[in-house]
Amino acid sequence: MSEVRTSIVRYISAFFLPDNTLQSRQRWILGLINLAAVVVFWVLSSFLVNSMVEDDIYRKPFFITYINTGCFCFYIIPYLKFEGLTVKQFISKLKEDYYISSIPQKTTDEESLMNEYGSNDDLAGLSNENSLHIRESGSEYQDNEEIGVYETVKLSLQFIILWFSANLVTNSSLSYTSVASQTILSSTSSFFTLIIGYLHSVERINQNKIVGILLSFTGVAIVTRIDSSNENPNNHNSNLLVLWGNALALSGALIYGIYTILLKQKISIKNSRKERNLNTHLFFGFVGIFCLVFLWPILIVLHFTGYETFEMPPSKQILWILLINAFVTFVSDFCWCKAVLLTSPLTVTVGLSMTIPLAMVGDWLLKGFSVNVWYVFGAAIVTIGFLIINKDEEDDFVREE
Repeated sequence: MSEVRTSIVRYISAFFLPDNTLQSRQRWILGLINLAAVVVFWVLSSFLVNSMVEDDIYRKPFFITYINTGCFCFYIIPYLKFEGLTVKQFISKLKEDYYISSIPQKTTDEESLMNEYGSNDDLAGLSNENSLHIRESGSEYQDNEEIGVYETVKLSLQFIILWFSANLVTNSSLSYTSVASQTILSSTSSFFTLIIGYLHSVERINQNKIVGILLSFTGVAIVTRIDSSNENPNNHNSNLLVLWGNALALSGALIYGIYTILLKQKISIKNSRKERNLNTHLFFGFVGIFCLVFLWPILIVLHFTGYETFEMPPSKQILWILLINAFVTFVSDFCWCKAVLLTSPLTVTVGLSMTIPLAMVGDWLLKGFSVNVWYVFGAAIVTIGFLIINKDEEDDFVREE
């Protein structure tokens, strides 16, 4: 019993320790635990949102997404703690990093001219010592595999709209379709990532991956057809609304695919498949800050246009569901980041396919949905296609390592 208690304490404390202080076995086991937590939390969050928006109890998808994303600002707290910085010191560091990153780096042609027409020392003597020091710092900055503070904040600003939009349409889809259908359709983000990545020369496509894509969208077509059928006893909305909900879930997967590829391009090292280290605490922290600072006017526009009237939760129960969902989203995204860092993106991607059966079981047990054999068959085809693509990706990854 004492060993179990010690393991639990170590697990919890590992959340607050830098990853490089953990042993390799600790990193892997902790990563798998985080992955399991993500699967449970993501499905739980879907059910919580569905309980608020499905019956028009509190159908405020934009406000729910705003609260969930805004909570990411609390990621700044552990970042400042790990770095040992105050807010004032962080602002100074951000300004310094911006100044260093704005200095143009010497190109290969410039270096060859320096070697041909004179010594580096002579040319350096033409500049003052302070300028030389800044250039040297800038060179170290570029050579480092860590993404700088200013660049990370800039990435947060660039991706806030994509990140927010993906979560918004996903939450909106839960007003019209079931949690299981939304989970199945959202899982197709990996296929959109593959296709978009191929068009941008980031990913490779072969016969196995094409088979996986065809299987996936065949399964999606079956699920959508069964979901919007008049014979579906689980369908409480009109066929058109269910179809609209499925379209929103698919659009969320598409936006997430675009977001993933663009982020991968931004952090990748040129002429290499390796990536620079992104501080996820800082990145998500500023995603939350930019959400709170820049997106609140949309709430006013939606209110006065009548698309989403702003109002407080009608009961304490809905208020608690809203707050619990925000907390679950906050923890699940933290666990997702940790899982990716401690294991591998491929392991996490394959592991997240477990959200499909879990969501289906949840619909059957919690909401009393009846079992449809063709629906299960469609979900199975999506999962098989999903696993084929990721297995092939893993083989490519291993060969390159």
